[in-house]
Amino acid sequence: MFNLKKGDKDMITSTKPDANDAAKSSSAAQTVDIIRVEAEGLVKRMVALNPNIVGKLPDKRVQAIVRSTMMALAQEVNEREEGQLQVSGLGRITIRQFETEKDGSPATVKRVTLNPAKPKPKV
Repeated sequence: MFNLKKGDKDMITSTKPDANDAAKSSSAAQTVDIIRVEAEGLVKRMVALNPNIVGKLPDKRVQAIVRSTMMALAQEVNEREEGQLQVSGLGRITIRQFETEKDGSPATVKRVTLNPAKPKPKV
């Protein structure tokens, strides 16, 4: 099995899969930790980066604005079948659909990937 990260040839690894690897990967897939990103946490991070960003708005109001922004972005991604979205400050979202076979029947799978924006250097 080869793992090649595009554009970084130093990240090429070659491993020989065995029966234990298959068992590990199936159990690892079931125990993946999901980190929830809540509007409250994003607002706290925004205020930490720029204390004057919210002005005198109440925290609940700012959280509602952040939450509705995330919902609008999710709706934009869900409405697209294929293509790329450039989101300022977030990065590039790539949407692809491809045909695969699931349980013996063909199925269309939608893959959404994010290439995060690189932080701007501080002057």
